[in-house]
Amino acid sequence: MTGVKDKILLCARDLFLAEGMSHFSMRKVATCAGISATAIYRHFADKEALLFHVLLKGFRIFARYLQRVDEASPPPLQLQATVMQYLDFALREQAYYEMMFLSSEQMTGLKRLTDEGNDEMQQTFELLQQRVQRAIDGGHISATDAHRAAFGIWAYAHGQIALFIAGRTGMNRKAFVEVYRGLMSDYLQRL
Repeated sequence: MTGVKDKILLCARDLFLAEGMSHFSMRKVATCAGISATAIYRHFADKEALLFHVLLKGFRIFARYLQRVDEASPPPLQLQATVMQYLDFALREQAYYEMMFLSSEQMTGLKRLTDEGNDEMQQTFELLQQRVQRAIDGGHISATDAHRAAFGIWAYAHGQIALFIAGRTGMNRKAFVEVYRGLMSDYLQRL
């Protein structure tokens, strides 16, 4: 992807989060990216295409975080590493995390992501589900339904992260990371 496209995607992400869908415009994105209002259309056909590519980029980055887990390590360690990579993504790529998982607005581009970007979107959940299945197969957890257990892990992790990002935990980042690590470890041991 060219430098101009990357700049456009970052501007679109940041403007969407700052102003919401109702104030989001291609013109504002172009101004932020330092290009003319007409030049943006050489890269993206419309708002839907632009926001679709922002979300797609976010899911690709998220997948790279989850792929950092050593697949050769024992399944319980894989699960613990997976939930920590989930947290690392949320904290280091907070703008993408917020847009992908916390935006309360219905945005254009989401339907297209579901239709055309389904592979990227599903890949992240499937990685977690595969790791849960390995833990089940190895007798490391007593859960019997990998999909259900993976959903529970994701929901528990997401709830904690959403509360922290919203400033509802009363903890600084270091304290939250330690509490999250402990709570997720306890949760995984109870599966």
